[in-house]
Amino acid sequence: MTSADAKDLKSFTQIVSLLLENERFLLATHEDPDADGIGSMLALGRSLSHAGKDVTLVSQKPITGSLRMLSGSGVIQDKTRIQGRFDAAIALDCAERKRLGDLYEDFKNSGLLINIDHHGTNDYFGDVNLVSPDRSSTGVMVFELIKAAGLPMDEDIAENLFAAILTDTGSFKYSNTDSETFRAAAELVEYGAIPWEISRKVLDGYGLNRLRLLQLVLATLEIFHDGSVAIMMVTREMLEKSGAEEADSERFVDYPRFASGIELSVLIREQEGDHYKFSLRSNDRVDVAKLASRFGGGGHNRAAGFNGNGPIELLKKTFLDEVAMC
Repeated sequence: MTSADAKDLKSFTQIVSLLLENERFLLATHEDPDADGIGSMLALGRSLSHAGKDVTLVSQKPITGSLRMLSGSGVIQDKTRIQGRFDAAIALDCAERKRLGDLYEDFKNSGLLINIDHHGTNDYFGDVNLVSPDRSSTGVMVFELIKAAGLPMDEDIAENLFAAILTDTGSFKYSNTDSETFRAAAELVEYGAIPWEISRKVLDGYGLNRLRLLQLVLATLEIFHDGSVAIMMVTREMLEKSGAEEADSERFVDYPRFASGIELSVLIREQEGDHYKFSLRSNDRVDVAKLASRFGGGGHNRAAGFNGNGPIELLKKTFLDEVAMC
């Protein structure tokens, strides 16, 4: 056992004890959440609640897109509903303190802060940190914790954990998919998760507005560095024209990556003013976590992101210059 393994085991055991010994919990995931963060939060929250605990789930913004289809998503509240003090606050799938946004102050003042995550760029902001970059998803980690603590499991919990794993492994296509991932998925099916229904809910269940947005976004496709880098844009004007939400563009970044020769796919989403969000996906050669860290971001080796401020053409040029040095 390595020192890192020993540290993980100690944190894992400590968190199991904390889940069993405490009564009031505050749970949240990162800003601009995905199915791994929301699914893990819903699953752990429901399991703790069924064990008789007092659990509050919060989000900085209303849940949008296909995430609303996850079982129990309606129980997630906005931060204004946070009341009183908690025994423990649990951040799920959140690589950095700043990704909790305004919720960080509430978490810091709400008892012991527990950080459960699988990003290699995690900054260990919790009082107790269970950070396992070798895990395919936070969903797998939460499933292990629930089992170890002997907490309740049911079909809804299994569904949310399966959705977490399914999406963060790219439907089991990404390089982070391992035997442990398949074992967890198989167990969740035994608990009642129905793979095709979950896939339909979180991956395929979209409306025409999303297709209209995709049409506009694909028209912005640019190819750089001898056909190895693809960049697309989502603008506020496109969202207005298509009637879609920003969450509808969540997986657009993957499309160019499937083309032969593309090593790096980038989706840039326009925010207010000169603020932009860069989402990065790679195949084999580019470590996008390292690339994103040069711009103050982070993530995984094959999926990462960062925020940028300034004229978009200058941001793109600066980014492409960095890519050239990879």
